Amino acid sequence: MAAESFLVRSLATLISEFNRRAVQYALAGGWAFSALVEPRATTDIELLMLVEQPSREGLQSLFSSLFDPTVVHPAPMVFQGVSIWRCVGIAGGQEVVVDILLANSAYLRTALARRRTVAFGTLQVPILTIEDLVVLKTIAGRLQDRADLEKIWARQGELNLDVPYIEEWKAKLGLPG
Repeated sequence: MAAESFLVRSLATLISEFNRRAVQYALAGGWAFSALVEPRATTDIELLMLVEQPSREGLQSLFSSLFDPTVVHPAPMVFQGVSIWRCVGIAGGQEVVVDILLANSAYLRTALARRRTVAFGTLQVPILTIEDLVVLKTIAGRLQDRADLEKIWARQGELNLDVPYIEEWKAKLGLPG
């Protein structure tokens, strides 16, 4: 429970700081799934973010006021065409992993532009739409992503999925139907 509380506090700190700085971002991954579909456990924070000239130093600077210290991996991981920078911050002796998905393609910029705002306690947080969460989870295709997708499709009626939007992007990206 202590780790979860630390992760929640870390997320709140990130949201507050990024909102204050007018950073263009959207909550993704497990946190977005929890907000849009149903609560589930997660151990990291994933954000889709527009970074004009992504670099290790730039991301280090972005996170330096939030954690002490912050370690940014030397280069982004590229997974299925998505560039992901891993940042690890330490606060109070605890570690938080923040994965930054770069909005560096037409699809990812579209997903970022479509973000919605939801309440997170007293904060407002930009979050991916459910449709863009489906597309990103299809791209990732990990076991947890497939389980999340099963739950989303089982509840597609109540979630009011824009299926044509999802199918259009899956086709454009060459993803399985």
